[in-house]
Amino acid sequence: MHDTFLNERIYEALLKLCQENKILKLNKINIAVNIDSHISENSLHEHFGERNSNLLGDWTEIIVEKQDVGKLNAVIKSIEGESTDE
Repeated sequence: MHDTFLNERIYEALLKLCQENKILKLNKINIAVNIDSHISENSLHEHFGERNSNLLGDWTEIIVEKQDVGKLNAVIKSIEGESTDE
């Protein structure tokens, strides 16, 4: 249940970052989550798929690092994507 909430928060944060930076397609994401979290590459792919988001797909490399970031927290360390400002 908690990871569902965190998946949604990550989704919303990535959407906001992409809108602010005019990113249309995410090629690489690096995220740190709590050591006990069940957030994974698969869970993020599934969540974005359920939301019908075209930002993330099979082409997206997702790196999930387990660190001591606090429960229900995630740190988006970096994103790489294709922008409309090219």
